[in-house]
Amino acid sequence: MSETTDQVSTRLQLSTGRLRIYTALFLSVLVMGAILGLALFRPESAHTFQGSTIDPPTPAANFSLTSHNGEVYRLEDQRGKVLLLFFGYTNCPDVCPTTLAEFSQIRQKLGERAGEVEFLFLTVDPKRDTVQRLKDYLPVFGGGITGLTGNQSEMEAVWQAYGVFRAEVDGDSPAGYLMDHSSRVYAIDRQGRIRVTYMFASTPEAMYQDILYLLDEN
Repeated sequence: MSETTDQVSTRLQLSTGRLRIYTALFLSVLVMGAILGLALFRPESAHTFQGSTIDPPTPAANFSLTSHNGEVYRLEDQRGKVLLLFFGYTNCPDVCPTTLAEFSQIRQKLGERAGEVEFLFLTVDPKRDTVQRLKDYLPVFGGGITGLTGNQSEMEAVWQAYGVFRAEVDGDSPAGYLMDHSSRVYAIDRQGRIRVTYMFASTPEAMYQDILYLLDEN
């Protein structure tokens, strides 16, 4: 029996409808596959710093102080290296020796790359932290840490530039007064910018991982 014109038209409409459905399903599969592919093969996400991120990065204030070796030390001369800065004093009974010991641990973990990182200990007590005092004190932490000092005026300019709090506090220590002071560590990248700061509770491993990232970033 031959089909009528209406039957042929109906059949064509059904076929066209099925084609549209199949085409839509095919395109949906392609889109889902593309989305899945991007999810599986997208580049690794950006590094997450373990401390307090400075965003956008802030240029580190330059300074010129005297190292524990008696040499002039300029921050701007260290471009190309990663720097860790800490402000403390040699008569500190707790925070400072702990932080310097952590610097030593990080430096040891860096191995051959330790030369690409500067570990800096800037005094908040220039009256007592002379060049000789720093030179005698720092070897306790295994070397590789640069102590920096200056006169009161020179140091005050640096403290202000980095937002460092410090104040003399009467104490019963045989060494005399103690210093109440900021305890943050500042991480500066190869371009001379402050990228992250760390509170005293931060672990050496956290700082170490961030340093590796700063060393390798483009």
